[in-house]
Amino acid sequence: MRKCARFAATFLSFVALSASAADLRTLKEPAKIATVFPAAAKLRVVNVWATWCAPCVAEMPDLRAIDELFGAEVALAGVTLDDMIPGASAKPVHAFLDRHKIAFPNVYYTGNADALGDYLNFDGEIPITIVYDGKGKELWRHQGRIDKNKTIAQLRDLLRRKQ
Repeated sequence: MRKCARFAATFLSFVALSASAADLRTLKEPAKIATVFPAAAKLRVVNVWATWCAPCVAEMPDLRAIDELFGAEVALAGVTLDDMIPGASAKPVHAFLDRHKIAFPNVYYTGNADALGDYLNFDGEIPITIVYDGKGKELWRHQGRIDKNKTIAQLRDLLRRKQ
């Protein structure tokens, strides 16, 4: 009986370690980014980033903390521009998300960079964080690395206004 229990515990540990937490979706059309958000979210946060961008990587723990803090009221989604580098693939992005325990959805964007810039109204400088309401109206944006505490305060303020 003990051998069975030990085997089960070992097997479950292996499964847990090998399971991927990352939710990485490949999209080519900027308008489809909105489909990664749950309909019930009051605020939708889009963060455009890349694994080769030092400020982007540095803010990931803060974005993870914000995602964990707000729960279903505020939905986050990352949009990675890693595919803009010739020869790139989603595999290193997926590994990065797993390593940093990023559970919120991320989009591996494979479309035209100018089309994404036009759609999100930005010039390509990353990171950029944009907050929308549930209907897609832009409420706030921040260019550059976020400050976790200021971003949390901003999101709380936006939630208060939505009530």
